Amino acid sequence: MHVEAPRIPDRDELVLALRDDGFDARPVDQLGIEVDGDVLGDVESWIAQSGIPLVPQSSDGTIFLRPPAS
Repeated sequence: MHVEAPRIPDRDELVLALRDDGFDARPVDQLGIEVDGDVLGDVESWIAQSGIPLVPQSSDGTIFLRPPAS
């Protein structure tokens, strides 16, 4: 699965959190992450734990992290 983070610090934190949860996660390009398996639930957990106001949105095998709608 491919994940796109909004900022490099968010990407780096997510890679570490996913690796801590036992996933094979690696950074790609500037904001992308490649993860083996379906990790939408883990991304939602990471967001809740981090306190960063992001909303995961899945589309065509990619999870985009975006700010919440105002």
